[in-house]
Amino acid sequence: MSDIKKAKALDWGKQAENIVCELLISKGYTVRERNWRPSTSKSEIDVIAQKDDTLIFVEVKARSDMDLDPTDAMTAEKIKNIVRGANAYLLLQEFEFYYRFDVAAVSGNVDDYKIVYLEDAFLPPLKSR
Repeated sequence: MSDIKKAKALDWGKQAENIVCELLISKGYTVRERNWRPSTSKSEIDVIAQKDDTLIFVEVKARSDMDLDPTDAMTAEKIKNIVRGANAYLLLQEFEFYYRFDVAAVSGNVDDYKIVYLEDAFLPPLKSR
């Protein structure tokens, strides 16, 4: 991917995050954090929102091609990183919260887009021996 394409993709990604935050706020959520990174890992949480006593960790996937499914980018490794980051965030909280993991898939461009918002999109993977 060329540097120009990468820059456009990053810009669209940020715009998609803005769109998702506006959607969450319109539904009564509070956006607590954007692009939050724990000091202990490389993971990043795109949006951390709250509604009542539940924290929502939102992964935003954006694609400019309406025919591509942004959720295809949700790999097992990506999920593990999100869960690792969410765990770090939860450990920093003064109170215990319920939590869930949502995925917002935004396709198109800033003038013409569609959102597929998946609540409780995945459960944190369990570790076994």
